[in-house]
Amino acid sequence: MKKLVLKKTAGLIVLLMTITMLVPIIAFASAGFQNITSSNGSVSGQVYVSQDVYDQLKSQNNSVQVEVYAENGFHWTIDTTYSNSAAGSVYFDFDVPSNVYPEYSKLRFNYFYPGSDVISDVYYDRNYYGSGGYYGGGGSSSGPIVVFENGNVDAASLIAALQADGTATITTDIETLYLPANALVGGKSLTIKNSEGVTYTLPIGALDLRKLADSVGVDLSTLVIRVDMKKVTGDDATEVANAVYKVGESVAPVYDFNVVAQGSGKEQEVNFGQYVSRQLPLSETVTDTTYNLTGVMFNPDTNELNFVPTTFATEDGKTTATLMRNGNSIYTVVNVKPVSFTDMVGNWAQKDVTTLASKLIVEGTGANKFEPKRNITRAEFAAMVVRSLGLDASGTASFKDVASNQWYAGSVAAAADAGIIKGYEDGSFKPNANITRKEVAAMVVRAMAYAGKDVKLSDADVSAALAKYTDAASLGWAKAEVAAAIKSGIVLGQTSTQVVGDANANRAEAATMIIRFLSNVGFIN
Repeated sequence: MKKLVLKKTAGLIVLLMTITMLVPIIAFASAGFQNITSSNGSVSGQVYVSQDVYDQLKSQNNSVQVEVYAENGFHWTIDTTYSNSAAGSVYFDFDVPSNVYPEYSKLRFNYFYPGSDVISDVYYDRNYYGSGGYYGGGGSSSGPIVVFENGNVDAASLIAALQADGTATITTDIETLYLPANALVGGKSLTIKNSEGVTYTLPIGALDLRKLADSVGVDLSTLVIRVDMKKVTGDDATEVANAVYKVGESVAPVYDFNVVAQGSGKEQEVNFGQYVSRQLPLSETVTDTTYNLTGVMFNPDTNELNFVPTTFATEDGKTTATLMRNGNSIYTVVNVKPVSFTDMVGNWAQKDVTTLASKLIVEGTGANKFEPKRNITRAEFAAMVVRSLGLDASGTASFKDVASNQWYAGSVAAAADAGIIKGYEDGSFKPNANITRKEVAAMVVRAMAYAGKDVKLSDADVSAALAKYTDAASLGWAKAEVAAAIKSGIVLGQTSTQVVGDANANRAEAATMIIRFLSNVGFIN
């Protein structure tokens, strides 16, 4: 068995990272790997160098060594043994002992020889192994992305992984990663995955990296994107557990997700400007996700849970939740206690109202009632839309009639910031006025656009969508948005021939439109 040495020297790691980031791969003719195979849990192969390189190594009393990297960033140096010389090249055998290789699903091999006089002649090769055998540079994957023990991500391997189609995956149990921003340029998305099955998919193509660099006062070449994907423990875990206990039981691990731009000792929270996906494995297989299963965000300011748009999928007997939200926070999945209202039994909207109550989007009015026929106010519906989008109900509204001490102030501010409400020309919002059906339709269509599904119709499409409704002319300013809502199946008309857009919407109608919206944009299933 060859000598296996665990390397943890910071200087060597810095040298490797500097070489792979700055030096072109130009020595294919003078060095390389061949005959690499895996058998019985061990990996063996050959590395070759040109005769002149070998002569130089001998003169410096250096031996040919192979650098081995596992997916979690662990790094070894393996000594090699002379095999033979042929056609101007010298060959050396090496192997990865069987007590090491089975611990990892993939390995990356590097060969380099140090010395400032030959630093431009660096060979940076990648060969990869899985349970099925050898995968070379011509395989379907560009290979694993190297993560060092301190969480630094190797720029060269990240660039290579993103080159094919702009997407890549980092598999590691290191909870905090430091991504070199210049390695992300041109990429589309990056998924980080750990052994528990938790994933974080970052739409890196949506980032303005240069603007982020400016925000922390550094050049793009030194900007770092820090990504946290940490399992919540200690007092924080206790607070989340207490919040979960009030509404149901936890059925997934609790994780804190965070993305921050760093440079020169400064930090800037990253906002992708769109919904970002996280996946959490459920502790049990779920066959019916219609009612009580809910993805949630923990709000440390209120110690409460808020709905997060979430879909569920079961494969090979394992259920995974995909939570979608643009924002850093703590997330988990809860099996919410069954909710029912005595005045909803037999009501046409019973299923929709029950589902929204289980999703923590709507509440009763007291005495175990929902009051489905009661008119809903503009503030109440704004709050419902904000909750359905998973937005933070915070901020200060600019409307002159929305006082900061009102219960709806944060929701109205959030809805206004998202472009879902616009208010009136006199600067008011009229929060306590009853909301009309066409106003509800308009707000839902704007919510669809915020969720990434912009429904813009041509004049011809608007006319076609409203053709059968005799009162279409009365829709006025909301005509195009009501048409979009009808075309999307969110508004069906109060009768087969009339929209009745100026009629007040009731609580049951509002709940139904929210359910249709969530299903339409893929925020629930």
